This record gives sequence, C-alpha cells and structure tokens, in this order.
Amino acid sequence: MELTFECPACGRVGELKPLESAASASCAGCGHARELRTGAIADGALQACPWCATEDLYTQKDFPHGLGLAIVAAGFVASTVFWYFYMPILALGVLLATAALDLALYYLVPDVTICYRCLSQYRGMGANPGGRFATFDLAVGERYRQERLRVEELRRGQQAADPSRPG
Repeated sequence: MELTFECPACGRVGELKPLESAASASCAGCGHARELRTGAIADGALQACPWCATEDLYTQKDFPHGLGLAIVAAGFVASTVFWYFYMPILALGVLLATAALDLALYYLVPDVTICYRCLSQYRGMGANPGGRFATFDLAVGERYRQERLRVEELRRGQQAADPSRPG
C-alpha cells in the first residue's frame, strides 16, 4: 500500500511505499518525521488513517477531475460543431463516444482511499478492504473542513500573540 501525505511543517507532498512495514514517515523537503499508527493496518488492510488515526475515510476514483471535465467539454464542443453543420448522426456519435470513454475510464481507473481529516491518500491492495469505506459524504467532509479552519485560526491567533515563535 502507498501513502501520499502533506508535510505539516513545510506543506510539501510526500510519498511512502510500502506503508505496511513503515513505523514513521518523513518529509523529503524539510526532514520533518512523524510516527505512524501501526494499529491502523491489520492483516494488510487499512482500518484507520495511520497518519492521524481517524477512522473516517472515503473512496473516489484516482483520476484528475480537470481531465474528466476536459473530456466532457471536448465532446460537447465537437458535438455542437456537428450540430451547427446539420450532421446530427455525427453529433450523436460524438456524444455516445464520449459516454463510452467515460464508462471505460470508470471501470479501468482504480480507486483511492482518502482521509477526511488530514487528506492523506492510500493506494494499492488493502486500501479499501471489502469496500469498508464508502464514497464521499458531504456532511462528514464539511465537519472536517470546519475543523481544519478552526485549527488554522487557532494557529494564527497563537502566532499573533507570540511574534517570537517561528511559524
């Protein structure tokens, strides 16, 4: 299994492979090390987030959203051009081809498991054992987004109160 995380010290994205045998993760940029929760992985299957220990995780397709939107937009533009030139069969063909491409990508692209709290990503065998983690839940996502905002606000308040502390 592979872990992709954001360093809390410098914000750089780091990777750790294989996750199952690792006791800690360190940032390649600043060297900041963080101990991982070894109990979060049982029998090679992810049970909780080893980075922050929360059990709230969700799955989504491991595909760039921008590329998916670009494919749909290209199909729409091509179809519109064919409609403009009174070629309805080709216009519908482009729309069907775009839908077929979308369906093929849905089945070919693997899932990634993401932590709501720290937004760490887990890929590979054991990342979603037996479909344990569901797709994104807006209510849970908003709760953790508000938590991140409150933590950031507290950090800014502490830095303003003590200007000698490094940021």
